[in-house]
Amino acid sequence: MSLTLAIETSNPSCEAGVAIGSPDRLLGVEPVHTGDGRHDDLIPAIDRLCRRVGVLPPQISRIAVSTGPGGYTTLRIAIATTKMLAESLGARCIPITTARVVARRATAQGPFAVALASKDGTAFVTEFAAPDAEPSPGRLLSTLEGLGTRTLIADSFLPATLAEEAAGMGIAIVPPRFDPAACLELSFNAASVDPLALSPLYPREPEAVTKWRQRKAR
Repeated sequence: MSLTLAIETSNPSCEAGVAIGSPDRLLGVEPVHTGDGRHDDLIPAIDRLCRRVGVLPPQISRIAVSTGPGGYTTLRIAIATTKMLAESLGARCIPITTARVVARRATAQGPFAVALASKDGTAFVTEFAAPDAEPSPGRLLSTLEGLGTRTLIADSFLPATLAEEAAGMGIAIVPPRFDPAACLELSFNAASVDPLALSPLYPREPEAVTKWRQRKAR
């Protein structure tokens, strides 16, 4: 049996997990415990899931991963883990943007938008006509003006300015779901990439990179 492993750890402050299955069957889902940041649970979670559902490593032929936007460290760990497993198992890599994972579980009627990576008064916003529709290119926004939706899926980190603007425009704000099973489902109609080409989606320069450049410039 050829199986797909899906990794969704992009936004661990909300939820994180892994899933295994095929196009016609979900074998299981396992949470990834984020802890205090000093201990990574991704590989142990994959091991727990495989043991629980009786899957051997050679049965995994595809690995899907939620590529962000999200947490800098958790995204890098997820991408590195996906590359390592793909190379060791000879599996294909399937990148799935996190906005699509969230949209897959949306219950909004009509067009909606997903806001991720909120910081410094901005958020990375992706618009969808429907949960299974192809999204518009994501944009880093400081205002919701011109957004043609009545629902905004956003976590508690959405800037207060955007939350207040949404309220004034009659846009409902609902919390996101970061479901690894949704990542799994989306992977079956997504293209694979070379493991070397797999990379996280960062809407802005990571803070660690900015600080490194500033130190080098001194």
